[in-house]
Amino acid sequence: MKAKINIDGMHCASCAANVKKSLSKIKGAKNIRVNPIAGKAFLEIDKKIDENKLKAAVKDAGFNPKEVEFEETSSSSSSSKKSNSWLTKLIGVWLFTIPIIFIMYSEKLIGTPVVSMNQMTPIMLILSFPIIFIFGFSTIRAGLRGFYKFYFTMDSLIALGTVIAFSTGILSFFMPIQDFSGVSGMIMTIFITGKYIEDRARGRATSEIKKLLELGAKKARVLRGKEEIEIPISEVKLGDILIIKPGEKIPTDGTVTKGASSVDESMVTGESLPVEKTVKDHVIGVTLNQDGILYVKATKIGKDTFLSHIIKLVEEAQGTQVPIQKIADKITNVFVPVILVLSLLTFLFWVFILPAEMSRAIGVAIAVLVIACPCSLGLAVPISLMVGSGIGAKKGILIRKGEAIQTMKEVKIIVFDKTGTITKGQPEVINIH
Repeated sequence: MKAKINIDGMHCASCAANVKKSLSKIKGAKNIRVNPIAGKAFLEIDKKIDENKLKAAVKDAGFNPKEVEFEETSSSSSSSKKSNSWLTKLIGVWLFTIPIIFIMYSEKLIGTPVVSMNQMTPIMLILSFPIIFIFGFSTIRAGLRGFYKFYFTMDSLIALGTVIAFSTGILSFFMPIQDFSGVSGMIMTIFITGKYIEDRARGRATSEIKKLLELGAKKARVLRGKEEIEIPISEVKLGDILIIKPGEKIPTDGTVTKGASSVDESMVTGESLPVEKTVKDHVIGVTLNQDGILYVKATKIGKDTFLSHIIKLVEEAQGTQVPIQKIADKITNVFVPVILVLSLLTFLFWVFILPAEMSRAIGVAIAVLVIACPCSLGLAVPISLMVGSGIGAKKGILIRKGEAIQTMKEVKIIVFDKTGTITKGQPEVINIH
């Protein structure tokens, strides 16, 4: 049985690797693919594995499982809520960060400091606290969780960097150490701003799949007894007799039981000329009936229809790994522990070898942690894969495996078996003899 898990909080290849590692511990789970950009995990499971076990594995990796689907459904509403969540965080953090910037640089901006040095640290702590521990709480929680689960992600770096920087403000009351608490709030704000921009890019990439969903008919005319009634497509049952008049979309896959007509199947097959349909012929949902009334018996509904299979293939292609991504994942999996070690060595070098002040050493160590956060290598490959397959779907090119996108650059010649598959979908006069 196939399962799809919608997951909140994944940002990079390290996140995906941790989720995959946790899910692979479940006995009976196989062919696990995790797409951090789409926020989904695809896997095959035994029927005895329930939803709670899958959610527990995702939580164990430090992420939030939203829902588990054992059939393909649209997740546009959850994507919309997620985007709104990042927008709320973005507005919230900047409301506190703008005063921090103004206070820290007021002397350069207006020629005089707006607060005294004695007041600076308490104000920075108060303004930074909601940025880090309210708006950035999910990042801090996921990042610090990795330290006792040994599942490191980019969140581990940002969490450690901001918490240590914030702590310098508290420690400055007890020892001669420079206060970086204001900087900690600015670090989290930049991080959340980046996440919002990334989320917007992700939303644009997945919008093409949503457009595929919108191709289907919204309502169906059904024969119940001797009466014709119009119902939402979701209420159509197997065996229902659908009545499709000229110019209407065929609501779902089925078999013609009465009538004859020509059907425009160009959006599915690429064939420009309409196909004649009579009794016992198969018709595909979302194709267009042209000139006759058809009575069609529904043989496939919901997730079993041809259109649903197309959407499923595009989604799964976006979740597959291309060969170069496997290399990126190997690098990012060791990247976080290496950065943590480098940050510690940097701190020790500045304290014992240079030697430098404690506050200066802490500042440099924090800089090493924070500068490593974007994880562009782990993000670039899955985002490129997602955007590529999304654009392909928009142009009618369906890519079944992500590996095909990488292999495509080697292609020099393409041989088509017939002209019908590469037409405009509409015949036109090109010459008259």
